[in-house]
Amino acid sequence: MNTNHINFEEAKAIATKQALLELGPFMHGHSSEVLWGHYLEAEYCWMFFRNPEIQIPKGALLGIEWAYVVSKKGAFSLVQDFSYNAEKLHAYLKSMSDYFKRRGE
Repeated sequence: MNTNHINFEEAKAIATKQALLELGPFMHGHSSEVLWGHYLEAEYCWMFFRNPEIQIPKGALLGIEWAYVVSKKGAFSLVQDFSYNAEKLHAYLKSMSDYFKRRGE
């Protein structure tokens, strides 16, 4: 288990790598970043989002918008993106932070 904390840039690199696995096929030579500049931070994690310029065909990726959560110790989780509902999004961010805290990740 990793006991050292990572910094924001390391977390973003982890999220970017994972996002490219999911979104790479939809970038079609797109020169912009795979992740949006907007992110959220909680006590034990960061949450990153897909760059909205990347168009995803209906039904692709199970028809779900995904967010990328990286713990302050480098653990990764792919979660549903609730950006359309600020209250639900912030509750989910807190839930993920608590999850990483409990697991020591």
